[in-house]
Amino acid sequence: MYIVLKFFVFLSFFIVSTSLNADSTQVKGIDEALEKPLIERYIMDELKDLRMENMRLRNEVEKRVSRAEVEQTDRAARYITDTVGNIFYLIAAATSILIFAGWNSLRDVKGKTEEIVEQRLDEITKKYNAQMQTLQDTLTLQSKKILDNQNKIYNNQYIHSLWMRSNLETNPQSRIDLYDEILKINSNDAEVYAYKADAVLDIDEYEWALRLSNKAIELDPEYGYAYWQRSCANAALENEYEAIEDLKTAIKKSPHLRDEIPEEALFENIKESKEFKSLQSRII
Repeated sequence: MYIVLKFFVFLSFFIVSTSLNADSTQVKGIDEALEKPLIERYIMDELKDLRMENMRLRNEVEKRVSRAEVEQTDRAARYITDTVGNIFYLIAAATSILIFAGWNSLRDVKGKTEEIVEQRLDEITKKYNAQMQTLQDTLTLQSKKILDNQNKIYNNQYIHSLWMRSNLETNPQSRIDLYDEILKINSNDAEVYAYKADAVLDIDEYEWALRLSNKAIELDPEYGYAYWQRSCANAALENEYEAIEDLKTAIKKSPHLRDEIPEEALFENIKESKEFKSLQSRII
């Protein structure tokens, strides 16, 4: 009877322990499911703030350009008014000089005055047009620089948010789509091609990964991770010599990659190679 009682006590303890483990697993799964939407919501809020900041900057630039144009128009009006006044003074002065010099013919005085006025007006007009064109070119160039810098800031922040999303993604195709979005903005980023090659390897597209790795190496021959991805692709395609050579180059340019060799499953086809074993033995 005592043995039977001990058996029932042990059985009750085992059932309670199993139930608690199941509950903790379920709570952990719920926490992970709740955490991912919060992260996505944070990223969406960041993008919304970026768009609003972009709109505010654009409005500020338009206001400054409009204010500069109004000020320039006022300055030009004052300039023309002063110029016309000066012309009348010149006419009066020229008339006085001509009379004092003995020019008694009013026709000669009128003709000479008109010639002087036209010449002066032509000089002033040319000078004013040149100054206006210079100012307009300066304003246009400054506005273009401001907008270019604004677009660069926005693109950098957007690319940063795409990298953050790619780090959270577990689906290879979703990561590939995010890398394509980055390449639309900056098509000369070797790092993006290398990480896209890594995602492509996860879906067993080895030829595609090989082309992406070649592109990354073409853009940055000193980027060790690109050689690592090409080594993985060659190993999967059973190109043993190329895989070993790329692996050596990758370790030479990025020594920390040597520690990743035992964890890489794609090196299965070349693990019996003497040179590969030599690389592994150096780790040990």
